[in-house]
Amino acid sequence: MRNRSRVFWLLAGLTALGAVLRFATLGAQAYHHDEIVTASRVLRVGFGHAMDAVGFSESAPPLYYALAWLWTQVAGTGEWGLRSLSAVAGAATIPVAYFIGRELRGSRTGLLAAALVAVNPMLLWYSQEARAYALLGLFCALSLLFCARALREGTRRDFTWWGVFSALALATHYFAVFPLIAEVLLLLRRRGRAALSGLWIVGLAAALLAPLAYHQMSYGHAEWIGKFSLGHRLGEMAITFVVGETGDIIGRVEQPGPALLPLALVLAALVLLAVRGGRDERRAAFIPLAVGAAAIGIPLLLAIGPGGKDFVLARNLLPALVPLLLVVAVALAVERARRLGNVIAALLLAYSLGFCVWATVSPDLRRPDWKAVADRLGEPDGPRATVTWVIGEAPLRYYLTDGATQSKPSEGAIQLKASEGYDWLVREITFVSMGDVPPPPRRLLGPRFRETAYERVGELFIRRYRVPGPELVPLRLRSLRYAETNFRNNGVLLDGVGPG
Repeated sequence: MRNRSRVFWLLAGLTALGAVLRFATLGAQAYHHDEIVTASRVLRVGFGHAMDAVGFSESAPPLYYALAWLWTQVAGTGEWGLRSLSAVAGAATIPVAYFIGRELRGSRTGLLAAALVAVNPMLLWYSQEARAYALLGLFCALSLLFCARALREGTRRDFTWWGVFSALALATHYFAVFPLIAEVLLLLRRRGRAALSGLWIVGLAAALLAPLAYHQMSYGHAEWIGKFSLGHRLGEMAITFVVGETGDIIGRVEQPGPALLPLALVLAALVLLAVRGGRDERRAAFIPLAVGAAAIGIPLLLAIGPGGKDFVLARNLLPALVPLLLVVAVALAVERARRLGNVIAALLLAYSLGFCVWATVSPDLRRPDWKAVADRLGEPDGPRATVTWVIGEAPLRYYLTDGATQSKPSEGAIQLKASEGYDWLVREITFVSMGDVPPPPRRLLGPRFRETAYERVGELFIRRYRVPGPELVPLRLRSLRYAETNFRNNGVLLDGVGPG
């Protein structure tokens, strides 16, 4: 009883720590690009509109958005309210990780797994994101829990719950299918036909989701992923799994420095398992290892195969993270190297916790503060164009209150106006860049513009140009996309602008 009480309070403390990390700064950061889609496009009106918007604007199933719509009827669509659903899911994953670890190798492994999940920076990041990934992680973890129980006991109840949570994971994100493939093979191999009592639930969910998945694929929302090299994305995955997204500027070269120590500690733990681990310990690690490997390996094979679909991206591979952390927990709990395992665990947990705290307070590691940029820009006193990251336009427009128009210089609506002989007239051009960049060449602006301000907002910089007096001048819209902003591509927001 004393041992159970001790484990209970340790697990409660780890869950509380994880919850504090997730909720303490939940509303401190501005919405990021994909979160704006959730807040302003999908959840903008009624439930029917939300479900319809999932079909044409998303590449994911509808479960998260249905739950988020219901959740925001009480909590609201502000940063804290909308993200709190993900924070709850992220905190709930901590005790689930404990129960999986206990199922695999006892309470010590379970507590190590819970601790690793509680302070993992990647899981923290998506527990503070108004998207489906934290919920996906929770349902995939629950699926793995009942898979492990079904492998050990084989009761009909365990198979049924495995089927239910697997179906919920599929209804949250299509990439849940890859770890489920490994779980299905494990269950069929060990339990045979008994697995059918849960497998039919998964099959039914897949059949119901297939038409929606096919419809969403026709829009090509995820085709942009293949524009980045596969090697870059795999390296990014290795880094982000141990230190999180750290700003999540798509296309930016990842900084491997902060990830070197945790990756070395993880490698040391795996070596410990290979060299000092017993047969039972290796067998316990095999189940989560197989699930995590399938969650990464199958999408990778599809990406490099002939005519394959390349959707390999760190956040899409998130279903692999909890299983891989469980492998590390089993390795750290090896009986024949308990003292060394404790040292490695203490170093890894301390570093991860410290990095979580650092990431929540450092502007360089947080999401770009588009809200602060919008506040600094203020209301224009005349037509204004703002040039910045094309993915940053949506959050900037969300926080501006003047009805800005979002458009790329090369998009059809602008081309149409130009072909009709119209000019877009402005009084001000503002550049929002990532970091300090040189002033734009005069040929991009025109001779009438003069620089009026240059200021820093976190890791973003604002540079303003105005035309003296009340006169409006034509905007060189197509040329502005070549301005240096340290982003991969630029777009233009037009405030109160109409063709002249």
